[in-house]
Amino acid sequence: MKRRAASPTPSEHEVDIAGSLFADESDGDFEVVKKGGEADFDLDFGDLLTAGDGDSNAEDDEDFIATAQRKSNRKSSNVQGKSVKKGGGFQAMGLNANLLRAITKKGFSVPTPIQRKTIPLVLERRDVVGMARTGSGKTAAFVIPMIERLKGHSPKVGARALILSPSRELALQTLKVVKELGRGTDLKTILLVGGDSLEEQFAQMATNPDIIIATPGRFLHLKVEMNLNLSSIKYVVFDEADRLFEMGFAEQLTEILHALPSSRQTLLFSATLPSSLVEFARAGLQEPSLVRLDAETKVSPDMESAFFSVKGGEKEGALLHILHDIIKMPMGTPEGAPKDEADPNNSRGKRKRGSDRLSFKEKPTAHSTIIFTATKHHVEYIAHLLRHAGFAVSYIYGSLDQTARKIQVDDFRRGRTNILVVTDVAARGIDIPVLANVINYDFPPQPKVFVHRVGRTARAGQRGWAYALVRESDLPYLIDLQLFLGRRLVMGKDGQDPSFAQDVVLGALKRSELENQTEWVNKVLNEEGDISALRGVTLKAEKLYMRTRNSASSSSAKRAREIINSKGWTQLHPLFGVEAINAEEARDNLLSKISLFKPQETVFEIGPQGKSHRNKAAEVMRSFRTKVAPRRITKGENDSDVDMSDGEGPKAGSEFDSDSDDEPAKQEDVSESEQEEDDSDSEMEVTVTSSKSSKKQKGGDPIASFQDPEVFMSYTPRTTSAAEEKAYGVHSGGVNSSHFVTAARDAAMDLTNDDGAKAFGLPTRSKLRWDKRHSKYVARANDDDGSKGVKMIRGESGVKIAASFQSGRFDKWKKSNRIGRLPGVGELEKPGLARLANGPGHQEGGTRYKHKQEKAPKEADKFRDDYHVRKKRVAEAKEKRIGKFKDGEGSKRELKNATDIRKARVIAEKKREKNARPSKRPRR
Repeated sequence: MKRRAASPTPSEHEVDIAGSLFADESDGDFEVVKKGGEADFDLDFGDLLTAGDGDSNAEDDEDFIATAQRKSNRKSSNVQGKSVKKGGGFQAMGLNANLLRAITKKGFSVPTPIQRKTIPLVLERRDVVGMARTGSGKTAAFVIPMIERLKGHSPKVGARALILSPSRELALQTLKVVKELGRGTDLKTILLVGGDSLEEQFAQMATNPDIIIATPGRFLHLKVEMNLNLSSIKYVVFDEADRLFEMGFAEQLTEILHALPSSRQTLLFSATLPSSLVEFARAGLQEPSLVRLDAETKVSPDMESAFFSVKGGEKEGALLHILHDIIKMPMGTPEGAPKDEADPNNSRGKRKRGSDRLSFKEKPTAHSTIIFTATKHHVEYIAHLLRHAGFAVSYIYGSLDQTARKIQVDDFRRGRTNILVVTDVAARGIDIPVLANVINYDFPPQPKVFVHRVGRTARAGQRGWAYALVRESDLPYLIDLQLFLGRRLVMGKDGQDPSFAQDVVLGALKRSELENQTEWVNKVLNEEGDISALRGVTLKAEKLYMRTRNSASSSSAKRAREIINSKGWTQLHPLFGVEAINAEEARDNLLSKISLFKPQETVFEIGPQGKSHRNKAAEVMRSFRTKVAPRRITKGENDSDVDMSDGEGPKAGSEFDSDSDDEPAKQEDVSESEQEEDDSDSEMEVTVTSSKSSKKQKGGDPIASFQDPEVFMSYTPRTTSAAEEKAYGVHSGGVNSSHFVTAARDAAMDLTNDDGAKAFGLPTRSKLRWDKRHSKYVARANDDDGSKGVKMIRGESGVKIAASFQSGRFDKWKKSNRIGRLPGVGELEKPGLARLANGPGHQEGGTRYKHKQEKAPKEADKFRDDYHVRKKRVAEAKEKRIGKFKDGEGSKRELKNATDIRKARVIAEKKREKNARPSKRPRR
């Protein structure tokens, strides 16, 4: 190999790269020698890739770059002296030059911890289960080694990589990252999500893609419809694996995994994964490597949070209070909203024809905020209410049309709106740069859902805030979250200098501002019928949501009742400052004194001009009070006498006194029983140690335990928190499901139910149930597989899938495109199939256009057998005004209005100009 000769007379800013690379191979440092010592510039690895462009010997340059890359796989330092950890650069991972150039262009300089740990393992073709907090670069952690392995497009038919995502937005984001990092390669990547045209996806699959990014439902639909052969797939990624393996995707994943080859490489990534991989056994992992980072922090250290205690009827006012007074959200369309260069009046930023890129930079506003709600009905209600308040709002939810979802998210990404109201469909994986705030309008039912929600902010070193509204019914879930995060719970003035980034700080909002906003909301609900109707639907949806959401732990519910009865629940939040807290406390004290004020005189004792001694009714009441005292006061005085003699107990007239005769007796009985229990317990003292528990007598002598420490084995040998593992579990908190350890502990086998292999060990129950709607017995199997009476078919794996997956649309598509047989896996691809994805007669790589011409059907013939069918089609065309029926019933006797006549004249004028024929009328 030839080495480039150094210049005999180097300039004062020249760097001896070759000499530094080959100077001392045994040394672990990569040194860069400056000639002159006064240079001030950065040395980037991209410079090495582009060095020697003017050299005539290109092969020697490629060899030099390859050698330099191999030699630089050690600890390196740049010109300014900023050191990099050993093996910490992308250059040290043995990636190809095109991929390194794409990584540099993407803006990645140093790999994140999850990337540094997982990329070498993936390149070694090992199964990896990776967990790291949101915003830590997990997408690039599996995309970079995937591109390195695939390298380029394969002429043989068969996809080689499959990435499954739980939501459409996450799949779109993954597609964007794959395209950006795959620059310089000819890899073909397609996106298969619900809501898009099946015919277009048939054409995309026919072009022999290398990478498939899909949601489970639509990918299974195409697999069954097209009878796909997945034996060529070598690389499978389950993004947000804990969400994918929940009950909603069980049937889809079972059918897909059954078709995948056993020799594949499987990767699982998520921000919340349990330490036990038993719940992911169906993924087919083979000796996986578990990488769990940020298991203690769980959320970004740059994120600050605040939790506000509110009443159920004041949530809308509390939301407006946060937007107006805490976030300082501007009203109306954001300033500097991007507009299209071609049309300055177009604020939608539409694409130019023939271009896939927008003319402005993608960047949200500085006040960008995401509001998470429970259901889609909450989304519509909150979005309409905020728009009525004057805010620029976008919204998305699961059942929204795919095109509408893209438009709404795009408006928020580009800075055309400040607020995005969503359900948990956007809680996972959505990467929006410089997102400022996250508001949990409805508190999440699981701690890991909260982690995913607030993970949308404070990403990539940015600062961010997370706010949450907490009702009394939501407080147990907040305590579960506090135990999961392992943070201190601070309420009101109790905490000394609380840290919003490290503590769970709970408090109330400003009462005056909250009342004003709540009053405005009530006024809007009385005046606007549409918003009031949406609120009614929301209340019904919330009742169903409250019945079906996961339940909190019993210990958290018990602790929540204690917190609600304390003063910290109603004290002002420390976020408003000490002065505001003192002013709010003085206001509350004044209001409490006014509300508790009780005059000494009754209404009969107050006479005219305050002279009560002349009133006969007052004299009667005064004499009656001296003779007869209220039963409560008498009992209180008697209790006070006893308490004063003992030196303890409540005073007379206190609010703890009872109003009935039976309750004091019950309290006395309870106190006596408690006293007996205290006496019995006082004779024995229990001490708990780290190894075992032993009981001591009153004298101090220990009682022998039945547990022999040499042979006793604990049935719960756990090294982590049980609450943390339960929160991380895939099926934790569900109504009909539990954590794996709990289920295994309570497992029991029914020896009497051994009639069949499938029913062995399961409790006996009826196979039929009564259906009230149809008034008949139906099979319970339809409830278990989620069909609910819908027609189902058996898949290759044996699970039931929807019969609509075999609709025959693929055969109709092949017939319409005149395609006989598509090449199978392992065969060479046909070059002519590439036109299907772009339309007939279209060149590769250009813009695709669709024909929008609609023709009316022919008139129905009475002598044909399908007369009634054709007559129905003609009637539909007349109703929709298609083709020749666009002006009405198609008759020339139909009257036309001025608009129709004007349009007809314009069309006729255009036809004359196009034909360029002279008028038949003679010139005068």
